[in-house]
Amino acid sequence: MKPTPENLAKLDLTRALEDLAAPAYVIDRDGRFRWLNRAYVELLGDRRGKPFADLVAPEDRGLARTNFARKLVGNTTRIFDLTVLDRAGERLTLRITSAPLRQQEDIVGIVGIGFPLPAATARTPSVLDDLTPRQQEVLRLLAEGLETPAIARRLGVADETARNHIRALLRATGAHSRLEVVLLALKHGVVPNLTEAGQQIQQAPAED
Repeated sequence: MKPTPENLAKLDLTRALEDLAAPAYVIDRDGRFRWLNRAYVELLGDRRGKPFADLVAPEDRGLARTNFARKLVGNTTRIFDLTVLDRAGERLTLRITSAPLRQQEDIVGIVGIGFPLPAATARTPSVLDDLTPRQQEVLRLLAEGLETPAIARRLGVADETARNHIRALLRATGAHSRLEVVLLALKHGVVPNLTEAGQQIQQAPAED
């Protein structure tokens, strides 16, 4: 049977998650682990029935609880780094992506996957984590060194709409110029190193 939107519900997605090499989990609305795949248990121990916050390093528990609460009200998923304690009690950084778990229209918990990171590549939370998909796209285009008309063409919008997107990005990050927001993104590893074009980004007022 080929996977199609019509027969997807008949496929064994639970078994596929079980076979993933990365830790995968399900947390119920009460904040307790209800399902863990083998990779999770091998790396972090069998924590079924235990509060998820107990796994998280103390300094990151606020971040973990905030993201959990966001999912329970159906907010869009985001990717973030979280310091957790492995089965030996050692610190480990996971790059987490998670989403609301629904039973018909009701959110009954969240499902997530965590990718272990070497300590050197772990990224600390920043204001850039809460950018909308459109703002992230505009940020990537600015990092390429594109001016407003070129950004408008890439987005398929009018020049003034592109300017509005850029202004919104600057407001969201607190940056005062295009260069400042690109440097902020570079600092946090959100965009690759500046290209030759990106190196020529000039200081520009927020109003463009």
